[in-house]
Amino acid sequence: MMRPGLQRVTVVALRVVRQLKRDRRTIALITFAPIFLMLLFGYALSGEMTGVQLGLVDGGGHPALRDHLLSIQDFDILRLGSESDAEKLVAEGRLDGAVVIYPGEVRALLDASSLQITQAIISAVRDGLGQEGAGRASETLLVTRYIFGYDLEMIDTIGPAILGFVVFFFTFILAAISFLRERTLGTLEKFMVSPLSRIEIVSGYILGFSLVAVIQSATTLLIVIYLFGVPMRGSILDAFIVILLLGAGALALGSFVSNFARSEFQVVQFIPVVIIPQIVLCGVFWPVQSIPGFLRPLSNILPLTYASDALRAIMLKGSSLSEIFPDLAFLCGFFLLMFAAATLMLKREVG
Repeated sequence: MMRPGLQRVTVVALRVVRQLKRDRRTIALITFAPIFLMLLFGYALSGEMTGVQLGLVDGGGHPALRDHLLSIQDFDILRLGSESDAEKLVAEGRLDGAVVIYPGEVRALLDASSLQITQAIISAVRDGLGQEGAGRASETLLVTRYIFGYDLEMIDTIGPAILGFVVFFFTFILAAISFLRERTLGTLEKFMVSPLSRIEIVSGYILGFSLVAVIQSATTLLIVIYLFGVPMRGSILDAFIVILLLGAGALALGSFVSNFARSEFQVVQFIPVVIIPQIVLCGVFWPVQSIPGFLRPLSNILPLTYASDALRAIMLKGSSLSEIFPDLAFLCGFFLLMFAAATLMLKREVG
């Protein structure tokens, strides 16, 4: 066997370098994507729990506990008149939890669909009781009541969000690569000289891709429910509708992003910019409340934030479509926006 010569190896290496030098988009992504991701992860993981919506029912006694809860800037305290009011607001999802103070007892009303928030509330109550002195604190009965999810495990709380992420990720990749392939093979140009309008072309492609998305969504949903045992307390049809809306938005986004790529390799390079922020900022593995305040506006414009919230509400709380209407409205709006953008970019690219 002939030993590889250093000169021949150098020739191949230089050819690769010259190719990269001509691809400015690749150079930009290689340079700036790691910086962007490290900053994103660093800031997102360094944040403290803030913006927790906590109800407080003051039935008398325990001034140290009350003052401690009111002093925590991370909690947005809503004073309530009765325990039943607090329970209702937690059940409706308008509060993350509530603390009910009685002279001889303290009750924590919790929503375990987010275990991190639940632990933050319980820790705050225990710290407040600890400030009353060891003797007084030991005499106080702390009762925890779970309005939702007393039997939930970690996989149950993150399962719905992971379901949405998996569907979004693979649907986006499918649409972006398939739409790019249609362009590079010249099929798209043939449609452009036909009587079809640009809206009809984009609609047809998205409708065609949606068949694969439907199969993928149904398979993923069934695996999450029956293989991993994530509870389905609401309607499985409602959950499927949310997934389809998310998938439709991912299809339109993939069609739009494909206009900025010239090869499948460049499509893959968009994953750090488009996909990874969905993991970090949308409450998949940790709640949005733990993300620093200056990053939360980004969370509010990402579709997976609303899909995760809707799927958790349906699967863990048994909510109906009417109860998650704001989430559905955003997902529909995101699809329409990305559809319009994909259509306009098609006009600029080919027309």
